[in-house]
Amino acid sequence: MMRAFLMPLAAAGFCLAAALPALADCASLDASVKAAIASGNPSTLPALADAIARDTSCDSAYVDVARRNMALAYMLAGEQPDGSYGPDYVVGAAKIARPWQVAMALGDLDYEAKNYPAAVEAYEAAINDIRDAKRVPKAPSRQTEEYLAKRAYQAKSLAPTYIASRGFRGEPEGVMVPTFRNFTAVSVPVPIRFDTDQATLTPDGEKAVDDLYNYLKTQSIGQLVLVGHTDERGSAPHNMALSKARATTVAMALQRRGLAIAIDIEGHGDHEPFAADDRSKYSRDELYAFDRRVEFEVH
Repeated sequence: MMRAFLMPLAAAGFCLAAALPALADCASLDASVKAAIASGNPSTLPALADAIARDTSCDSAYVDVARRNMALAYMLAGEQPDGSYGPDYVVGAAKIARPWQVAMALGDLDYEAKNYPAAVEAYEAAINDIRDAKRVPKAPSRQTEEYLAKRAYQAKSLAPTYIASRGFRGEPEGVMVPTFRNFTAVSVPVPIRFDTDQATLTPDGEKAVDDLYNYLKTQSIGQLVLVGHTDERGSAPHNMALSKARATTVAMALQRRGLAIAIDIEGHGDHEPFAADDRSKYSRDELYAFDRRVEFEVH
């Protein structure tokens, strides 16, 4: 897991003392929570988290901040000599709450276990949490956000079926949205799937186009650029033509769904393999899955 991207409680912006004060009747629980966090002993944290959630005298804003603090404290208690976190501690923390640090660590666990749908959900939860400046006043580094975006895309590419990037209310969220706290992505890769060596969308490809359309229709866009990419199989001229044909297919599919904006099409063939987190650790087929993509740019 990416220990270098995690921070102590205070530096992470989850300082319980800075939270809204607990109501008077919640004071004893509040004291117990602070003592448990300070002790470094996570054993009492799950029960305390349940207790403050059930206690009607505890202010809801306080409960949210307290549970986030407890989740992070629980995971930090499981730090290993190599800087990683014990899986049981990560899973236990996630049962309390999922601040971005916990969600990211959970995503790493799921990713390494090849549970890619769960990894997408966890990574995108971390991305969405970081975007909430009220809950996360101190944003993590750009490196952290870029890591999350890259891993979320890779997990979507490797998942057996397409995982949509939409929140609980159906609005576009996660890695489909190019705006992060530290940067705005120039282009956003989407793992749109096609029939082998064809420009025909598979059923999963149609779902990916739906996801892209649901984001684009909410934006004020003057121009959209779609850039097709292929893996290395096939000749350079063939791949160049195929990548452009696939981008054209996506443009037509978006227009059929009602997107009425100018769309420019580009094909880059196999000239720009996806810059994975570590291409050396993936199989050839997994790298092909990363490389086959359509990227979008909005202007």
